Amino acid sequence: MKSPSLPILLALVLSTSACITGKDDGGSPIAGDAGADTAQTDTAAPEDSGLILEGGAPDTGITPPVVSVIYATTNTELWVMNPSTKSVSKIGAFDFGSMTVENVTDIAVNGAGDVWVCSEQHVYTAALPAGGTGAVTLTLKLTLPSTSKFYALGFAPAGVLETGEGLVAGDSLGDLYYIPASSPSPTAQKLGGFGGCKSGDPAECKSGYDWEVSGDVVFYTAGGQPKGLATLRACKSGTTTCDNTNDVVAEIDMAQLAKKSPTALLRKQILGGGTGYGRTFGVGAWSDKVYGFTYASGGTGGTSAQLITVGATGSGSLEQTFSALTGGWTGAGVSTKADITIIQ
Repeated sequence: MKSPSLPILLALVLSTSACITGKDDGGSPIAGDAGADTAQTDTAAPEDSGLILEGGAPDTGITPPVVSVIYATTNTELWVMNPSTKSVSKIGAFDFGSMTVENVTDIAVNGAGDVWVCSEQHVYTAALPAGGTGAVTLTLKLTLPSTSKFYALGFAPAGVLETGEGLVAGDSLGDLYYIPASSPSPTAQKLGGFGGCKSGDPAECKSGYDWEVSGDVVFYTAGGQPKGLATLRACKSGTTTCDNTNDVVAEIDMAQLAKKSPTALLRKQILGGGTGYGRTFGVGAWSDKVYGFTYASGGTGGTSAQLITVGATGSGSLEQTFSALTGGWTGAGVSTKADITIIQ
């Protein structure tokens, strides 16, 4: 997919409108969580995906506004959400062709609307089906360093990490890395982490704990300035023991990110006292809201996958529960050109 018109194509065609990996309590992927679900039908999601086409006809000579949808991934499938109606619908299963089938852990969308997805060790470009629904064909783009397992993916705006948009990945230790997309086997450059707990932080971040990426990052531009957001959780330093009850939305310090320093402190601010929800493995944003896609928690008293909204206060509100979705959401992404105003 090379054209920015694909989201528009989706809007027109949808007229009513990885494979078994998640992230465990310690931030590491869960192997063998569930079987591949190639025919998931989410009874909680409305049939009407409600995708809206914004802007005038292309022959007016005026460039129409960016049409933004928020994409979300399960371990095996690509879904799409309309931020205007919050309706969610399935596009289709990931098709690896002759390549080894892997667990999709996240998704990123660049300013042109191109969709990229990652597994623990690889990055793929995704071709959306011409008819709006159907198989999503993946093409191998990058092999990531084997020293980390990656589960977060996003594009930093042009000029932050390189002349164009720079690919950023988060690993199982909660740190961010710059991934030069010009090489098929790039050397990941550590960009820093989010540091330890501070006075006034949510109670889940105790002495001896650090803030680590819970599952995703999202970047955008506001007022001509690059911005970034991440979902974080509190983890005991040097261990895989993490709190999974109260993820927070944090603003990324883009000046620190641009330094490309492995010791950079990337936390700029935390919004409020936390979302009140855990396992927020997918994050998209639109207007003044962050949309969090959560992974299901198993066991007695566990919760199904959910969609939540988070405003400037940092607290989350439940929008939908996806009881029929096996496992849950592993990632989400939105174009870097999306109209996002939650932090200016």
